[in-house]
Amino acid sequence: MHKEEKNNYLQAIMFIVSCDGVISGEEITALKNIAGHMGITMDKVNMLTEEVAEGKALKNILSRIKNRQTKLQLIYDLVSICHADGEYSEIERKSMERVTKLLKVEAEKLVEIEGIVNEHIEFNKKTKQVLEVSNEA
Repeated sequence: MHKEEKNNYLQAIMFIVSCDGVISGEEITALKNIAGHMGITMDKVNMLTEEVAEGKALKNILSRIKNRQTKLQLIYDLVSICHADGEYSEIERKSMERVTKLLKVEAEKLVEIEGIVNEHIEFNKKTKQVLEVSNEA
């Protein structure tokens, strides 16, 4: 993924994180983790956040992401982040439908990705239960 695509990827995440009007600590942590994996500094993240806050159009952000695998990974990351606070709100769901459409990815693919994210969440819950791991650990 080239630099501009990384920036737009992160801006799409920032958009989804703020779409429900509440930015949770878990969502911020997820954003920081993704930025870290991409090698993007927090100063750059803050600058990109300002652009989103100033109203940079989502269509403009997403139109620069061309690679299909990158689009699908972005949708996966966005759905995962939507779940980070323990709730996938109707506003987040509608925003994900909009993102998927703007990325020119089939709506069915969003449903598939939502399914695997839910399976992943349930798997993690079951694993913690079986291994007797508390949420505080």
